[in-house]
Amino acid sequence: MTSILDLVKQKPLTIIISLPKNDLDLAKAAFECGADAIKVHCNVEHRASGTRFGGWSEERAIIKKIIAAVKCPVGLMPGAGTTLTSAELLAAEQEGISFVDIYDHDMPDWMWRTKLEKMVAAGHDFSKESILAMAQKGADLIEASIIDPARYGEPLQEEDIANYQKIVQLSGRPIFVPTQKKIQPEELARLKKAGVKGVLLGAIVLGNSVNTFKERIPAFVKKTK
Repeated sequence: MTSILDLVKQKPLTIIISLPKNDLDLAKAAFECGADAIKVHCNVEHRASGTRFGGWSEERAIIKKIIAAVKCPVGLMPGAGTTLTSAELLAAEQEGISFVDIYDHDMPDWMWRTKLEKMVAAGHDFSKESILAMAQKGADLIEASIIDPARYGEPLQEEDIANYQKIVQLSGRPIFVPTQKKIQPEELARLKKAGVKGVLLGAIVLGNSVNTFKERIPAFVKKTK
C-alpha cells in the first residue's frame, strides 16, 4: 500500500482524517469521501473531540476492522504521557498500521528506531531548536500542532501561516497542519503556498458524525486538486 511519504510526493496536498473516535462508520465515510489516509488513536483524551481513547488492548479490535475496511494508509497516535509499548506497537504494525503520529515530548527513545514512518508533532511551545532536533533524530514528517489550546476553533490568521512557513523552512521535512484553527476549504491554497504538504482534518472542522463527514470532507478534497 502507498505510504504517507509516497502520497506527499504524488499529491499537491495530502489529506489525513483524524478520527474523533475509533469508529468504523466514520472511517468508511472518510475513505469514501476521498481521504488519502486515516488516523486512529490510543492512550489519550482528545481535546478537540472530548473522546477518551483506551489502550491498545481496548482499541485493537476496532482498529483492526478500520484497517481492513479502508484501502488507504492508517496511522496511529500511540498516546500522550502513556504510549504503546514496543511490543504493542509491533503488534499494531503487524495489523497494518503504517505510521505513527506523536508529540515530540511524548515519544520514547525506542520509538525513533521503529520501521514505521514517523510523523512527529511540535506543540505550541515549539522552538527552532526543537524543530531541528526532530529532523535530526529522524522524523519523516512533522505535524505543526502549534496552536495554543485556548485558541482552538478560531479563524486562521496570517501569524499562523507565518509560523507554519517557519517550520517548513527550518525542518526540511514535509509539514502537516492539523485543524486546530477552523480552517476553511478555500484556505488550503494559502497553506500550500506556505509550503505545507498536508492537512489533518479533525473534529473542529468536520464534526463527529457520518453526516458531517460526508458533507464537509468533499469540500476539502476538491480544493487539493
